Amino acid sequence: MPILRKREVENLAQLSGEELEAFLKRLPAGQYDIEDLFDFLEEKLEKEACNHSLRFSMQFIMENRLDFPKVSSWLQQNGGFCDCKVLKEITPEWRKAFDREDTEEISEN
Repeated sequence: MPILRKREVENLAQLSGEELEAFLKRLPAGQYDIEDLFDFLEEKLEKEACNHSLRFSMQFIMENRLDFPKVSSWLQQNGGFCDCKVLKEITPEWRKAFDREDTEEISEN
């Protein structure tokens, strides 16, 4: 039976200052790039249904010249296997940790 690795973002809100700083240094892109990705996905998925791929994430990553393999791998390791899962599995935990009040529940399409 495979060992399941705990997702990094699951305990994000509980990290102390030093732990949070270390987490941010390990990210595959800058904190604000990740937040901009979430905002981009919210806008896109308001207009179009998720096709259960990372197509909008890929678009954002490429347009912003981020490291595609690293960012997409990080998203998937944290439950973001498609754009709507990024918003459902990662974004709420991220926003809890960084005191974002505009957290919206995105339903799977």
